[in-house]
Amino acid sequence: MDDTEARIQAEVEKRLAAAVAEQQKQFAATMEMVMKNAVGGVEQSNNALEIERKKLEKELDAARALHTKAEREGEKMALEAFDKHRKQYEEAACLQLLRNLTRMHIEVGKTTRDIAVWLDVPQEFVENIRRIVQSTEKYRSEKPRKRLEGNPKVRLSNQGRGGTVYFESRETQFDLWWEMGHTALIIVEVPSSEDWFVRTGLPLGRRKETLNFIGEELVLQEVAYGGSFIVGENVISIYSNQNMR
Repeated sequence: MDDTEARIQAEVEKRLAAAVAEQQKQFAATMEMVMKNAVGGVEQSNNALEIERKKLEKELDAARALHTKAEREGEKMALEAFDKHRKQYEEAACLQLLRNLTRMHIEVGKTTRDIAVWLDVPQEFVENIRRIVQSTEKYRSEKPRKRLEGNPKVRLSNQGRGGTVYFESRETQFDLWWEMGHTALIIVEVPSSEDWFVRTGLPLGRRKETLNFIGEELVLQEVAYGGSFIVGENVISIYSNQNMR
């Protein structure tokens, strides 16, 4: 190779090296930019995630607060519901206790008068329980039931563990709430003597016969194997005769 060719070859290699170096420099710059963008993206993503995490924490805190509030309000509502019908619940429990004590005395042979005196209840109350104990027949009696004025009908609507009892006749119509009882099959609201006429539109003198009619109808409609009822001052308690056997 002469001097001319050598100089040409050296110049080519020099330019090639410069081109490679420039290319590497550009590649390095490009990679640096890519890396910076990547890091920035990660940092941006991390920042976004942190914002979402804090947002989620706030939402969780709010949800916990709502849950706690709901629990408190639910407990408050339950207490208010109990207080609203406290008289009926307490009387139903008392009637159940008297009913059980009366049955025990009957089964050991005590007289109606003695039981009535000991428990301070009317003799009619004792005789009613005695008839239930001595019979396994349904409440439906062979003797004709007393017919009430206005040819009344009683029907019960069911909304789960409670509902409404409707009394409808040619004279009037009214409704009472009912619930499944703890000791009784169901318990039914009884309007007080003071509220009777306003609630029912019937004279106070017909309160007893009307409540007895409602009790009889509910036993016939709702108790499959026979039952009984007790009319109290604030509540009608409906029982199944199976619990008396």
